[in-house]
Amino acid sequence: MLKAFAVRSLLPEMLLGRTVYDGDTDIVLVEGGTVLDRDMIKLLKEKGVASVYVDEDSILAAVQKEKAIKREREAASEDTALPERDAKLDSKYEEDYRYVYGEMEKLFQEAALTGRLNMDILQPVMASGRLRDLYKEGATAVSMIYTMNQDGDYNIHHCVHLAILSGLMAKWMGLVGMDRQNLVLAGLFLDIGKQFIEKDLLEKKGRLTEEEFDILKNHVVDSFKLLEGSELSGRTDLMNGVIQHHERNDGSGYPSGLEADQISTFGKVLAVLDSYDAMASSRSYAEKRSPFEVFKILYADVLDGKLDSEYAVLFMRKLNAALNGCWLRLSDGTAGRIVYIDESRVTAMPVVQLTDGGFIDLNTVKDITVVEIMTAADVSKL
Repeated sequence: MLKAFAVRSLLPEMLLGRTVYDGDTDIVLVEGGTVLDRDMIKLLKEKGVASVYVDEDSILAAVQKEKAIKREREAASEDTALPERDAKLDSKYEEDYRYVYGEMEKLFQEAALTGRLNMDILQPVMASGRLRDLYKEGATAVSMIYTMNQDGDYNIHHCVHLAILSGLMAKWMGLVGMDRQNLVLAGLFLDIGKQFIEKDLLEKKGRLTEEEFDILKNHVVDSFKLLEGSELSGRTDLMNGVIQHHERNDGSGYPSGLEADQISTFGKVLAVLDSYDAMASSRSYAEKRSPFEVFKILYADVLDGKLDSEYAVLFMRKLNAALNGCWLRLSDGTAGRIVYIDESRVTAMPVVQLTDGGFIDLNTVKDITVVEIMTAADVSKL
């Protein structure tokens, strides 16, 4: 079986499953069926290839061989091969993100003052293609949105994250054209209604009172009303996604207590994405969790009948693949880079290459857990 694999995490002896071309040309960089060596991997990196397909059986075999090489080098007192510390920020990606965030900051703040959605701000953002570029490639998007330092309004960052995750999810679901754009816009605006809520309440630590929770729940209706008064009001899927993203399959959600068959596809999808990002992002009142901890919580919600299994499992599997190559901080204080994740199990833990060149399979080591995805600044200090 072939697996998508981040180029930055490739190891010699992995078997390339599909031919890789130079950009959009017919020029072949590496033929499918080739056993990769270090020179080929270097070429793929230099050409800016983000991910390739490799034969799954060759992945663990390559990891095992790398372990053997490490042992041989240690026995011979030679230097150990270390994971490359190339977790650098993609400057173009960061620039596009800052642009989109800045424009949404203007739009959200104006909406809070006027009660209207200024399409004159939104339309140039959409026309520029810079939001689309943020979800063009999954591995880059996932590593970037959780490794950039993100000062400013958490709610706006959260909505930009959801637009990016929605764009990725739309591709994974096979949505195109207006359907894809509607899901992206639903993610972008589903929490705009929180701009009407006092910041002290949004950032309150600890349990909310029943009255406070009722105020917080109003953001769903406020977001819907803002869009209802705009040119986006006729987009039914988009509007359903916004009003239903806190509904749950078992009827325990809000604002309407809808059950599985009553919730739209966009509502079910956005429930998963919103839950994931809320736990994976840093907030003033709660520390972010590692994606693997979040996956376990999401999967528990699937088993409890709250989240839709089809869309939750698809999202977790695809996101697992995109996490390949990311740097992690572990609970024992060490750090390392993900080199393999078994995508067939949504709660699988990664195989990690540590900074000393060794490997650890977190599926078999139960007393060490992932604390967080490391920022590029953190990696540069290793």
